[in-house]
Amino acid sequence: MPTESHANNEEQAMPYEIRLTDTNGYTVPTAVRYLVPDDQRTATEKELRGLATEDAEQQRTVLLTNAKRFTGVSAQNARTAAARIRATDYKVTATPVG
Repeated sequence: MPTESHANNEEQAMPYEIRLTDTNGYTVPTAVRYLVPDDQRTATEKELRGLATEDAEQQRTVLLTNAKRFTGVSAQNARTAAARIRATDYKVTATPVG
């Protein structure tokens, strides 16, 4: 019969799915890690947060490039959207699997 401490050890050993989502709630391509052991969770979250800066910069570039092709309100909306993208708004979520 498992003891409470044994049950807690099993919970700590549970692997995680860790993903980075952008400001729209979409998963950033290549920013999902599957079956991450608990002892690697912090390092993996840090790794994924590092990808947020690069992805945010790419999204801003796309929006600003599109704004050059637009006129009037559409161009202004694209520039405004680009200005609002911040890597700090990205979220890292860790979901237990198992």
